[in-house]
Amino acid sequence: MTQPRAAVATTTPLSRSLREGTRHAHRVVESASFIQGLLRGVVDRRAYARLLESLLHVYTALERALERHREHPGVRPIYAPALARRDALLADLAFYDPTGALRRGSPSPATLDYVARLRTLDERAPQLLAAHAYTRYLGDLSGGRVLRTLVARVLQPPPDHGLEFYRFPAIADAAEFKRRFRAGLDAIESSPTRARAIVEEANRAFAHNHALFRELEGSALRTLLRLLRSYPSRQPLDRGGPAHAPTPVRT
Repeated sequence: MTQPRAAVATTTPLSRSLREGTRHAHRVVESASFIQGLLRGVVDRRAYARLLESLLHVYTALERALERHREHPGVRPIYAPALARRDALLADLAFYDPTGALRRGSPSPATLDYVARLRTLDERAPQLLAAHAYTRYLGDLSGGRVLRTLVARVLQPPPDHGLEFYRFPAIADAAEFKRRFRAGLDAIESSPTRARAIVEEANRAFAHNHALFRELEGSALRTLLRLLRSYPSRQPLDRGGPAHAPTPVRT
């Protein structure tokens, strides 16, 4: 991602509008039962693999669209191949789904809806792709360290396996990278009408992510009940831990 030239500030910066305009949607997503279970160390291995499989479809569609429109004025300032997650997801799925059963099956309804939206933007409205890049990638960078620790502690993969999704080897300084990404958002030249459309699309992205998590809530609940029956005195693993869920986040 090249450092963009800042646009003339005549309105609220887009990064601020996105953060403030998605505040409620973020709270809704982080309250999902699957996410709360994950924060408490309740991770069903198969459900987690299903999440990775859904995200593989999502990131494949998103990254193809971003690559295709990398010179579009609404994409160029935030285009950053260092953020790409598809290969990392493939590596993790090779560990959690070694037979490839999930990948051979049909994507879930929520996954299909999410991918369909990204393909629509790819064909008809690439200027709104930045909303999805903001929602997913900044969440990955902001919450990835917490989530990596939780998944490693609960699923206990061997060293160098099953955690590639949370590693960004091409990004040395996540905080600085996020600052540059926000500057890129602010450099996207957009009218107030288009800025509102990008914020609305980001809320739509949050809704798609919430739908993915809701599909997995049954697995998380079954795992929680099983653990409670087996270990009545078990303490939540996040006692005194992070206050925010590792979901797409406002940054």
